[in-house]
Amino acid sequence: MVCWPVFLDQQTNSRVVGAVWKTGLDMKDVCDRAIVERMVKEVMVSGEIRAAAQTMAQQLRLDIAEGGSSSSELERLVRYIRELSIKSGRRSIQN
Repeated sequence: MVCWPVFLDQQTNSRVVGAVWKTGLDMKDVCDRAIVERMVKEVMVSGEIRAAAQTMAQQLRLDIAEGGSSSSELERLVRYIRELSIKSGRRSIQN
């Protein structure tokens, strides 16, 4: 991923992609044709970025699979919303 942050949380997200996750490069605040070209080429050939992206993809597959953390949290959220809906329905019947 080549990131060119403009405003708000994009700055932080771009820094995380480049410095923490190491799955891309952060163009910071400068963007011209030469920089974009250099960064795209660097991302395409970087073994470190490819390895980090593959590791992240593998973890994400585990997280979204049945029983994974994201899957479990989504199910928990749906149960919570259903409970709120049932409670709300009971209140309107009582009123």
